[in-house]
Amino acid sequence: MSQSSPVIISDNLHKSFGDLEVLKGVNVELHKGDVVSVIGPSGCGKTTFIRCLNRLESVTSGKLEVMGIEMSDHKLTEKSLRKLRSKVSMVFQHFNLFPHLTVLENLMLAPQKVLKKTLTESKEKAHHYLDKVGLSAKANFYPEQLSGGQKQRVAIARSLCMQPEIILFDEPTSALDPELVGEVLSTMKQLAEEGMTMVVVTHEMQFAREVSNVVLFFHQGIIEEKGKPEDVFSNPNSDRLKAFLKRSNTPVY
Repeated sequence: MSQSSPVIISDNLHKSFGDLEVLKGVNVELHKGDVVSVIGPSGCGKTTFIRCLNRLESVTSGKLEVMGIEMSDHKLTEKSLRKLRSKVSMVFQHFNLFPHLTVLENLMLAPQKVLKKTLTESKEKAHHYLDKVGLSAKANFYPEQLSGGQKQRVAIARSLCMQPEIILFDEPTSALDPELVGEVLSTMKQLAEEGMTMVVVTHEMQFAREVSNVVLFFHQGIIEEKGKPEDVFSNPNSDRLKAFLKRSNTPVY
């Protein structure tokens, strides 16, 4: 991948919730076009880390810069935050679709409100990205009429409607029945192949191995190991990573 200026810089990043320190000094640089899988046991700080990337969680100390915007600046203006969120979209574990809006209306809302797109522009984009995720026929359905996998693909299409430069995924398949996981991962793989910069908190080790170019293994609030998937999965250095892969039934080869 391109080694131009990093789009994400985390330097000694700390995040605490009261007396509980969740991130204990995260150091990483990520570049445009990277597909980053963030793995590790529950409670290790994975989700907190990506929530800091679009300021859903504020930084306690250290430096965090995303798309040239200093996220660790406690005086970050609302204007700067809106600018960042127009470039960095997030796909959540539980879809977060508006139940009272149709699929098409869910996709059109943010481009009109945030990007100030016209009704016609936002509708064209919505149809384009619904087609991209294979759900054109569901445009006028409501979320309750969709399967979990379809809802998550709609959520991905909604993110794409914002024309982001980075998409953050917070365990996008963990709320799905096993038979629905494949359709979502296939959509994400397509985005990766098209060069979308992605940071994915995931328990899908096969996706991390096959689609990522960077894997971050979190343990107790730090990045215990970072590397290419072929190194992380085939030749792990950390005993904790070896134990994690064994527990998750991931073969090391």
